[in-house]
Amino acid sequence: MQPTADEITRRPYVELLAMLEESNLPPGGLATVRDFAQHLGLRPGLLGLHAGCNAGFLSREMARRTGAKVVGVDISPAMAEAANLRAKQEGLADLAAYECQDTRALNFPDEHFDVVFSGGAMAFVDGHRAAVDEQIRVTKKFGLLGDVQFYYRDEPSQALLDQVSEIIEVPVPRYDRDYWISLYDTPALQPYWRTDAQAVTKTDQEIEDYCRQMVARSAGDWPEATQEALYGRWHHIITSFNENMKHMNYTAYVYRRVDPGAEPALFI
Repeated sequence: MQPTADEITRRPYVELLAMLEESNLPPGGLATVRDFAQHLGLRPGLLGLHAGCNAGFLSREMARRTGAKVVGVDISPAMAEAANLRAKQEGLADLAAYECQDTRALNFPDEHFDVVFSGGAMAFVDGHRAAVDEQIRVTKKFGLLGDVQFYYRDEPSQALLDQVSEIIEVPVPRYDRDYWISLYDTPALQPYWRTDAQAVTKTDQEIEDYCRQMVARSAGDWPEATQEALYGRWHHIITSFNENMKHMNYTAYVYRRVDPGAEPALFI
């Protein structure tokens, strides 16, 4: 059933993502996909977990590029459903499957996955220590654990932070680079690979063209008033995110799981 223009303006951000089937790329976009495909070592016969999968873009691409099987989990049922639909549409249902689960309390056995990865979702998890501990728990010994996170390189205005917070319906996460690195500083993990880069931003024209294309793709047969409401809402969201990205860098990293009592390593 098509939503009304009024319903579009009131629909929560996460539900709007699911409705648009928006891919929600990780920080760094396709560059992160390429880096993870290389440095996480996924290949046919291995099993990966995508923690906080959103619409599943990163895990679908990892499955497509490496031939590995992946399972994605997200706390939002709408996101898990949207991810499964996209996997089926893209002919990846035999490699990528998605479930509604809390990444802080995963329903998987110990040492179940060869690789565990995320794509920036950790910033929106209330309880980072619990989430990381769970990801370590389900990673096999000598398996790899990867993530990529935005952080602010300079201070945005409070008005911009308030605007983004209103959109995502939670306070904007404000962590620095050292916080994310320290979160993985545990005897169970060894640093394996890391890179830093500046977030990419787009021009006003690029944003307008993208938003029009998204509306045409997802709502091309809707009444004009509803299409315009969707365009207006999506344009406001993406413009706000783009302004926020002007203040951000990101770090992508991979860690190797070891036993806490493993041989210490210095030059790694």
